Amino acid sequence: MPRRLAITGPHRVEVIHYEDRPLKDHEVLVKTEIASGKHGTTVAGFEGANFAGQRFESDMRLFVEAPASAAGRRGEPGGTGTAGVGVVQAVGSGVTRWAVGDRVFGHMDVRETNICHEDALWPLGELDANLALCTEPAYVAFHAVRESQVRFGDKVAVVGLGAIGLLAVSILSHAGAEQIFAVDPLPNRREWAQRNGAAHVLDPTAGDAALQIHELSGGPGVDVAIEVSGSYAALQTAIRSTRITGTVCSAGFYQGESRGLWLGREWHHNRLTVVVPHGCGWGHPPRDYPRWDERRAYEAIISLMRQGKLAAPGLIAPVVTIDEGPGVFRLIEEEPQKVTKFAVAF
Repeated sequence: MPRRLAITGPHRVEVIHYEDRPLKDHEVLVKTEIASGKHGTTVAGFEGANFAGQRFESDMRLFVEAPASAAGRRGEPGGTGTAGVGVVQAVGSGVTRWAVGDRVFGHMDVRETNICHEDALWPLGELDANLALCTEPAYVAFHAVRESQVRFGDKVAVVGLGAIGLLAVSILSHAGAEQIFAVDPLPNRREWAQRNGAAHVLDPTAGDAALQIHELSGGPGVDVAIEVSGSYAALQTAIRSTRITGTVCSAGFYQGESRGLWLGREWHHNRLTVVVPHGCGWGHPPRDYPRWDERRAYEAIISLMRQGKLAAPGLIAPVVTIDEGPGVFRLIEEEPQKVTKFAVAF
Protein backbone atom coordinates (compact mmCIF):
# COMPACT_ATOMS: atom_id res chain seq x y z
CA MET A 1 0.00 0.00 0.00
CA PRO A 2 1.23 3.55 -0.68
CA ARG A 3 2.24 5.82 2.18
CA ARG A 4 1.62 9.45 3.11
CA LEU A 5 2.88 11.97 5.66
CA ALA A 6 -0.20 12.87 7.69
CA ILE A 7 -1.33 14.90 10.69
CA THR A 8 -2.84 12.35 13.05
CA GLY A 9 -3.37 14.59 16.08
CA PRO A 10 -2.27 17.83 17.74
CA HIS A 11 1.51 18.17 17.29
CA ARG A 12 1.65 14.66 15.80
CA VAL A 13 2.74 13.84 12.25
CA GLU A 14 3.15 10.22 11.17
CA VAL A 15 3.74 8.08 8.09
CA ILE A 16 0.59 6.07 7.40
CA HIS A 17 -0.75 3.80 4.65
CA TYR A 18 -3.72 4.63 2.45
CA GLU A 19 -5.61 3.38 -0.60
CA ASP A 20 -6.37 5.45 -3.70
CA ARG A 21 -10.05 5.65 -4.64
CA PRO A 22 -11.13 5.10 -8.25
CA LEU A 23 -10.57 8.05 -10.59
CA LYS A 24 -13.56 10.26 -11.43
CA ASP A 25 -14.13 12.05 -14.73
CA HIS A 26 -11.33 14.51 -15.59
CA GLU A 27 -9.04 13.22 -12.84
CA VAL A 28 -5.52 11.86 -13.17
CA LEU A 29 -3.37 9.74 -10.88
CA VAL A 30 0.11 11.18 -10.42
CA LYS A 31 3.05 9.19 -9.07
CA THR A 32 4.77 11.73 -6.84
CA GLU A 33 8.47 12.47 -7.25
CA ILE A 34 8.77 15.28 -4.71
CA ALA A 35 6.20 17.19 -2.62
CA SER A 36 6.25 20.05 -0.15
CA GLY A 37 3.98 21.73 2.37
CA LYS A 38 3.37 25.18 3.81
CA HIS A 39 4.40 24.09 7.26
CA GLY A 40 3.80 27.37 9.10
CA THR A 41 0.05 27.15 8.60
CA THR A 42 0.09 23.44 9.45
CA VAL A 43 1.87 23.98 12.75
CA ALA A 44 -0.30 26.99 13.58
CA GLY A 45 -3.38 24.84 13.21
CA PHE A 46 -2.21 21.94 15.38
CA GLU A 47 -4.22 23.14 18.36
CA GLY A 48 -7.28 24.24 16.39
CA ALA A 49 -7.75 27.12 18.84
CA ASN A 50 -9.52 29.37 16.31
CA PHE A 51 -12.20 26.80 15.60
CA ALA A 52 -12.81 25.26 19.03
CA GLY A 53 -16.53 25.41 19.71
CA GLN A 54 -17.13 27.25 16.45
CA ARG A 55 -18.63 26.52 13.03
CA PHE A 56 -18.16 28.69 9.95
CA GLU A 57 -21.46 29.58 8.27
CA SER A 58 -20.39 30.13 4.68
CA ASP A 59 -23.62 31.91 3.65
CA MET A 60 -23.20 34.56 6.34
CA ARG A 61 -19.36 34.43 6.34
CA LEU A 62 -19.60 34.21 10.12
CA PHE A 63 -18.26 31.93 12.86
CA VAL A 64 -21.01 30.88 15.26
CA GLU A 65 -21.06 28.75 18.38
CA ALA A 66 -21.46 25.05 17.74
CA PRO A 67 -21.51 21.85 19.82
CA ALA A 68 -18.14 20.22 20.22
CA SER A 69 -19.25 17.27 18.09
CA ALA A 70 -20.08 19.61 15.19
CA ALA A 71 -17.14 21.97 15.60
CA GLY A 72 -14.31 19.59 16.44
CA ARG A 73 -11.68 18.17 14.14
CA ARG A 74 -12.70 15.49 11.71
CA GLY A 75 -11.48 12.04 12.54
CA GLU A 76 -9.52 11.38 9.34
CA PRO A 77 -5.82 12.32 9.15
CA GLY A 78 -4.92 15.73 7.76
CA GLY A 79 -2.65 16.50 4.85
CA THR A 80 0.81 18.04 5.15
CA GLY A 81 1.38 19.07 1.53
CA THR A 82 0.38 21.84 -0.84
CA ALA A 83 2.45 21.25 -3.99
CA GLY A 84 4.15 18.40 -5.77
CA VAL A 85 5.87 17.19 -8.92
CA GLY A 86 5.30 13.79 -10.48
CA VAL A 87 4.50 11.63 -13.49
CA VAL A 88 0.98 10.86 -14.71
CA GLN A 89 0.32 7.19 -13.99
CA ALA A 90 -3.34 6.86 -15.01
CA VAL A 91 -6.11 9.05 -16.43
CA GLY A 92 -9.85 9.04 -15.85
CA SER A 93 -12.55 9.33 -18.48
CA GLY A 94 -12.79 12.65 -20.29
CA VAL A 95 -9.18 13.67 -19.63
CA THR A 96 -7.80 15.53 -22.65
CA ARG A 97 -4.88 17.53 -21.27
CA TRP A 98 -2.63 14.72 -20.06
CA ALA A 99 -1.38 11.28 -21.02
CA VAL A 100 0.38 8.57 -19.05
CA GLY A 101 4.05 9.46 -18.70
CA ASP A 102 3.61 13.27 -18.68
CA ARG A 103 5.67 15.05 -16.04
CA VAL A 104 3.49 17.57 -14.21
CA PHE A 105 3.21 19.72 -11.09
CA GLY A 106 0.40 21.31 -9.09
CA HIS A 107 -1.55 20.99 -5.85
CA MET A 108 -0.53 17.74 -4.17
CA ASP A 109 -0.28 16.23 -0.73
CA VAL A 110 2.89 14.60 0.65
CA ARG A 111 2.01 11.10 -0.46
CA GLU A 112 3.32 8.56 -2.94
CA THR A 113 0.39 9.06 -5.34
CA ASN A 114 -1.95 12.02 -5.80
CA ILE A 115 -5.34 12.22 -7.48
CA CYS A 116 -5.66 15.60 -9.20
CA HIS A 117 -8.18 17.29 -11.46
CA GLU A 118 -6.65 17.68 -14.90
CA ASP A 119 -7.09 21.47 -14.81
CA ALA A 120 -5.13 21.76 -11.54
CA LEU A 121 -1.87 20.61 -13.13
CA TRP A 122 0.78 22.23 -15.32
CA PRO A 123 3.53 20.72 -17.50
CA LEU A 124 6.89 20.80 -15.72
CA GLY A 125 8.94 21.18 -18.89
CA GLU A 126 12.28 22.87 -18.17
CA LEU A 127 11.09 24.40 -14.89
CA ASP A 128 13.21 23.38 -11.90
CA ALA A 129 11.23 20.97 -9.72
CA ASN A 130 12.17 22.77 -6.50
CA LEU A 131 10.93 26.08 -7.92
CA ALA A 132 7.69 24.40 -9.01
CA LEU A 133 7.12 23.47 -5.34
CA CYS A 134 7.07 27.20 -4.53
CA THR A 135 4.03 28.02 -6.66
CA GLU A 136 1.53 27.69 -3.79
CA PRO A 137 3.28 30.05 -1.32
CA ALA A 138 4.09 32.30 -4.30
CA TYR A 139 0.33 32.49 -4.95
CA VAL A 140 -0.25 34.01 -1.49
CA ALA A 141 2.78 36.32 -1.78
CA PHE A 142 1.63 37.41 -5.25
CA HIS A 143 -1.78 38.48 -3.95
CA ALA A 144 -0.31 40.06 -0.82
CA VAL A 145 1.77 42.36 -3.03
CA ARG A 146 -0.98 43.02 -5.59
CA GLU A 147 -3.80 43.64 -3.12
CA SER A 148 -1.62 45.93 -1.00
CA GLN A 149 -1.32 48.03 -4.17
CA VAL A 150 2.43 48.39 -3.87
CA ARG A 151 3.56 51.05 -6.34
CA PHE A 152 6.84 51.62 -8.14
CA GLY A 153 9.11 53.48 -5.72
CA ASP A 154 7.29 52.47 -2.52
CA LYS A 155 9.08 51.52 0.66
CA VAL A 156 7.85 48.12 1.89
CA ALA A 157 8.44 46.01 4.99
CA VAL A 158 7.94 42.24 5.05
CA VAL A 159 7.51 40.98 8.61
CA GLY A 160 7.90 37.20 8.89
CA LEU A 161 10.18 35.37 6.48
CA GLY A 162 8.72 31.95 5.99
CA ALA A 163 8.28 30.76 2.41
CA ILE A 164 5.51 33.30 1.72
CA GLY A 165 7.45 36.21 3.21
CA LEU A 166 10.65 35.32 1.38
CA LEU A 167 8.82 35.00 -1.93
CA ALA A 168 7.15 38.35 -1.23
CA VAL A 169 10.64 39.86 -0.91
CA SER A 170 11.59 38.33 -4.26
CA ILE A 171 8.41 39.61 -5.94
CA LEU A 172 8.82 43.10 -4.46
CA SER A 173 12.39 43.28 -5.75
CA HIS A 174 10.98 42.93 -9.29
CA ALA A 175 7.93 45.14 -8.65
CA GLY A 176 9.95 48.33 -8.24
CA ALA A 177 9.96 48.72 -4.46
CA GLU A 178 12.52 51.42 -3.64
CA GLN A 179 13.46 49.90 -0.27
CA ILE A 180 12.56 46.50 1.14
CA PHE A 181 12.88 45.87 4.88
CA ALA A 182 12.80 42.20 5.91
CA VAL A 183 12.10 41.30 9.54
CA ASP A 184 12.56 37.86 11.13
CA PRO A 185 14.32 36.42 14.20
CA LEU A 186 15.99 33.59 12.23
CA PRO A 187 19.38 34.48 10.68
CA ASN A 188 19.18 32.03 7.76
CA ARG A 189 15.94 33.62 6.60
CA ARG A 190 17.30 37.15 6.93
CA GLU A 191 20.36 36.11 4.91
CA TRP A 192 18.17 34.68 2.13
CA ALA A 193 16.12 37.89 2.03
CA GLN A 194 19.25 40.02 1.81
CA ARG A 195 20.57 37.93 -1.09
CA ASN A 196 17.26 38.23 -2.92
CA GLY A 197 16.27 41.87 -2.78
CA ALA A 198 16.00 43.19 0.78
CA ALA A 199 17.90 46.43 1.41
CA HIS A 200 17.75 46.01 5.20
CA VAL A 201 17.25 42.89 7.33
CA LEU A 202 16.24 43.25 10.96
CA ASP A 203 16.09 40.91 13.95
CA PRO A 204 13.01 41.82 16.05
CA THR A 205 14.51 40.11 19.10
CA ALA A 206 17.59 42.36 19.01
CA GLY A 207 15.83 45.71 19.16
CA ASP A 208 12.79 47.74 18.15
CA ALA A 209 12.45 46.73 14.49
CA ALA A 210 9.68 49.27 13.81
CA LEU A 211 11.76 52.12 15.20
CA GLN A 212 14.73 50.97 13.10
CA ILE A 213 12.55 50.95 9.98
CA HIS A 214 11.47 54.52 10.66
CA GLU A 215 15.08 55.58 11.14
CA LEU A 216 16.33 53.75 8.05
CA SER A 217 13.47 55.00 5.87
CA GLY A 218 14.08 58.62 6.79
CA GLY A 219 11.40 59.05 9.43
CA PRO A 220 7.81 58.47 8.24
CA GLY A 221 7.98 54.68 7.84
CA VAL A 222 7.05 52.37 4.98
CA ASP A 223 4.17 52.80 2.57
CA VAL A 224 3.18 49.13 2.92
CA ALA A 225 3.96 46.53 5.58
CA ILE A 226 3.19 42.89 4.77
CA GLU A 227 2.87 40.67 7.86
CA VAL A 228 3.19 36.95 7.13
CA SER A 229 4.26 35.27 10.37
CA GLY A 230 0.87 34.92 12.04
CA SER A 231 2.23 36.45 15.24
CA TYR A 232 0.31 39.24 16.97
CA ALA A 233 3.62 40.78 18.00
CA ALA A 234 4.66 40.78 14.34
CA LEU A 235 1.38 42.43 13.34
CA GLN A 236 2.03 45.12 15.94
CA THR A 237 5.50 45.62 14.41
CA ALA A 238 3.96 45.94 10.96
CA ILE A 239 1.44 48.50 12.23
CA ARG A 240 4.16 50.53 13.94
CA SER A 241 6.38 50.41 10.84
CA THR A 242 3.82 52.01 8.52
CA ARG A 243 3.55 55.70 7.68
CA ILE A 244 0.35 57.73 8.10
CA THR A 245 -2.46 56.52 5.78
CA GLY A 246 -0.27 53.60 4.73
CA THR A 247 -1.35 49.98 4.24
CA VAL A 248 -0.83 46.94 6.44
CA CYS A 249 -1.31 43.63 4.63
CA SER A 250 -2.31 41.06 7.23
CA ALA A 251 -1.50 37.71 5.60
CA GLY A 252 -0.57 35.74 8.73
CA PHE A 253 -2.79 33.02 10.18
CA TYR A 254 -3.24 34.23 13.77
CA GLN A 255 -4.14 31.82 16.54
CA GLY A 256 -6.39 32.42 19.54
CA GLU A 257 -7.27 35.80 21.03
CA SER A 258 -5.03 38.74 20.22
CA ARG A 259 -2.22 39.59 22.59
CA GLY A 260 0.12 42.54 22.35
CA LEU A 261 -1.94 44.62 19.90
CA TRP A 262 -2.41 48.28 20.82
CA LEU A 263 -4.99 49.50 18.32
CA GLY A 264 -5.41 52.81 20.12
CA ARG A 265 -1.87 53.80 19.20
CA GLU A 266 -0.42 53.92 15.64
CA TRP A 267 -3.26 51.99 13.99
CA HIS A 268 -5.80 54.58 15.14
CA HIS A 269 -3.75 57.78 14.99
CA ASN A 270 -2.08 57.05 11.63
CA ARG A 271 -5.38 56.05 9.96
CA LEU A 272 -3.98 52.86 8.50
CA THR A 273 -5.71 50.66 5.96
CA VAL A 274 -5.60 46.94 6.78
CA VAL A 275 -5.94 44.40 3.94
CA VAL A 276 -6.31 40.63 4.20
CA PRO A 277 -5.19 39.31 0.79
CA HIS A 278 -6.73 36.63 -1.35
CA GLY A 279 -5.14 33.25 -0.67
CA CYS A 280 -5.69 33.58 3.09
CA GLY A 281 -8.92 32.06 4.37
CA TRP A 282 -11.83 30.30 2.74
CA GLY A 283 -13.99 30.82 -0.30
CA HIS A 284 -13.32 34.36 -1.44
CA PRO A 285 -12.18 35.63 -4.86
CA PRO A 286 -9.32 38.09 -5.48
CA ARG A 287 -10.24 41.75 -5.03
CA ASP A 288 -9.86 42.34 -8.79
CA TYR A 289 -12.05 39.37 -9.78
CA PRO A 290 -13.21 38.56 -12.48
CA ARG A 291 -10.27 40.09 -14.35
CA TRP A 292 -8.04 37.99 -12.12
CA ASP A 293 -9.03 34.55 -10.92
CA GLU A 294 -7.08 31.61 -9.49
CA ARG A 295 -6.19 30.18 -12.90
CA ARG A 296 -4.86 33.45 -14.29
CA ALA A 297 -2.81 34.13 -11.14
CA TYR A 298 -1.15 30.70 -11.24
CA GLU A 299 -0.46 31.02 -14.96
CA ALA A 300 1.15 34.43 -14.39
CA ILE A 301 3.31 33.11 -11.54
CA ILE A 302 4.43 30.08 -13.54
CA SER A 303 5.18 32.24 -16.58
CA LEU A 304 7.32 34.55 -14.44
CA MET A 305 9.14 31.53 -13.05
CA ARG A 306 9.81 30.17 -16.54
CA GLN A 307 11.16 33.58 -17.60
CA GLY A 308 13.50 33.73 -14.61
CA LYS A 309 11.72 36.77 -13.18
CA LEU A 310 10.61 34.90 -10.05
CA ALA A 311 13.23 32.68 -8.49
CA ALA A 312 13.69 30.97 -5.14
CA PRO A 313 17.28 29.68 -5.04
CA GLY A 314 17.89 27.41 -2.07
CA LEU A 315 14.44 28.01 -0.59
CA ILE A 316 13.59 24.28 -0.47
CA ALA A 317 15.54 22.94 2.50
CA PRO A 318 15.79 20.33 3.80
CA VAL A 319 14.78 17.62 1.32
CA VAL A 320 14.10 14.37 3.19
CA THR A 321 12.66 10.89 2.74
CA ILE A 322 9.11 10.17 3.84
CA ASP A 323 10.42 8.25 6.87
CA GLU A 324 12.32 11.37 7.92
CA GLY A 325 9.22 13.54 7.48
CA PRO A 326 7.92 13.38 11.09
CA GLY A 327 11.35 14.50 12.30
CA VAL A 328 11.12 17.61 10.12
CA PHE A 329 8.00 18.71 11.95
CA ARG A 330 9.82 18.28 15.25
CA LEU A 331 12.55 20.55 13.87
CA ILE A 332 9.95 23.08 12.72
CA GLU A 333 8.60 23.36 16.25
CA GLU A 334 11.86 23.01 18.21
CA GLU A 335 14.69 24.17 15.89
CA PRO A 336 13.04 26.26 13.15
CA GLN A 337 16.36 27.75 12.05
CA LYS A 338 17.11 24.38 10.43
CA VAL A 339 14.03 24.42 8.16
CA THR A 340 13.07 26.94 5.49
CA LYS A 341 10.60 25.03 3.30
CA PHE A 342 10.86 21.26 3.58
CA ALA A 343 10.23 18.77 0.82
CA VAL A 344 9.84 14.99 0.73
CA ALA A 345 11.47 13.16 -2.20
CA PHE A 346 10.04 9.78 -3.14
